[in-house]
Amino acid sequence: MSTTLPQSKRNLSGRTNRIVPEEARVTGDRYTSREFMELELDYVWARVWNIGGRAAEIPEPGDFIVHGLGRDSILMVRQHDGSVRAFHNVCTHRGNRLVQTEGGSTEKFICSYHGWTFGADGTLIHVQDEEDFPKGNPCGKMNLPQIPCEVWAGFIWYNMDPDCLSLGSFLGEVKTYIDQHRLQDMTRTFYRVTEVPFNWKALHDNFCESYHLPTAHPQLADYYDDDYRNTDFELFDAGHSLMKMKGCMPSERGDDPNGINETLAAEMQAWGLDPKDFEGRALEVRDAMQKHKRENAEALGYDYFATIEPSWLTDAYHFNLFPGSSITVSSIGASLQRCEPHPFDPNKSIYEHWHMTLKPNADGMVPSPIGMIPFQPAERDEFPFGSKTVGFTADQDLHVASNQQLGFHSRGFKGAYLSGQENRIQQFHNKIDDYIAEGRRQQDGL
Repeated sequence: MSTTLPQSKRNLSGRTNRIVPEEARVTGDRYTSREFMELELDYVWARVWNIGGRAAEIPEPGDFIVHGLGRDSILMVRQHDGSVRAFHNVCTHRGNRLVQTEGGSTEKFICSYHGWTFGADGTLIHVQDEEDFPKGNPCGKMNLPQIPCEVWAGFIWYNMDPDCLSLGSFLGEVKTYIDQHRLQDMTRTFYRVTEVPFNWKALHDNFCESYHLPTAHPQLADYYDDDYRNTDFELFDAGHSLMKMKGCMPSERGDDPNGINETLAAEMQAWGLDPKDFEGRALEVRDAMQKHKRENAEALGYDYFATIEPSWLTDAYHFNLFPGSSITVSSIGASLQRCEPHPFDPNKSIYEHWHMTLKPNADGMVPSPIGMIPFQPAERDEFPFGSKTVGFTADQDLHVASNQQLGFHSRGFKGAYLSGQENRIQQFHNKIDDYIAEGRRQQDGL
């Protein structure tokens, strides 16, 4: 059980709202065991809300996308009433994978094995030799297995548990935060996918702490204050968490926190501030940028700058969504990174990096994990690990996790020894064990 801290004590390990005790030991077998992987697939991933794609991918009735998760495949289809339905992507006749593409548009889905035909609403509408079934004509009866599906923040969400809580209940405080922003109006301009040589939890652990930033990402200190003592951490009951890191200022523990570096100067110039006006006063830029964006919201082309919380205009709000997704929200965009389990191997996972941005009002170029790129919808770009960048900072994270996976197999690793600022890792693993324990209880009828 977590301990909620009074306001006067929230400067421990940064400003955090609670401390989670060590209930789950974070040992190497959690990342390497096939048995533990199966428990996660059955009792965690099959019982949480997952992101299947962007709603903009399927704008018209009959448009569909497919998302693979472990050994499951989920089919999401736009309906004639504008809603989206999600189904297990499997023919109910004899288990053939029904749709074998990543997406498309159709009024009906025809199984490539025996021709069973399903409408866009999942109803079985045609079978060959319908009279030759001792149990009766399967049409209208053996329909696609439908699962809960909701659209929020421009994402399509699904849950393989038919008795799940609503998406809003699952997200809790995260939904309240992100509703202040405009993710539903953003366009995905960067979309890269690769199979990585580490367990999915290794990367989510990484996103649950900022302790690694000075070592693994020293370049971030030019623009973000990576000192945990100046960072806010929030842990939520559902297993999600949030890190609020101050931006538009150098790290206060850097060699020259008052100096205007090239990264900060470029950002100031992009928004209309003169770096020369702040020479020797870099720590004042954050407040000045917030004021500038609010006062010039209309001229900058983003009217909502005048109404949202000032910190949204400069800082990184990094949300970890249980179990495997992370969304970092900034003033005009958001990045999603997620690692999901490999179908069979606990030493591998599927990594995706998306970047979404609001439409620019100037030259049509927008920021991305690899620098400025044209504002246009990105196609899915899947490639072998290491053959192409997934983003400058993300490449560094994936390199670390790859080495870490080797260490999880070492006889010398006896379990994680966590700092206070890594407490969100403990929360993450505690929640995994909670889901597994609850799933077993339900299976046993207790």
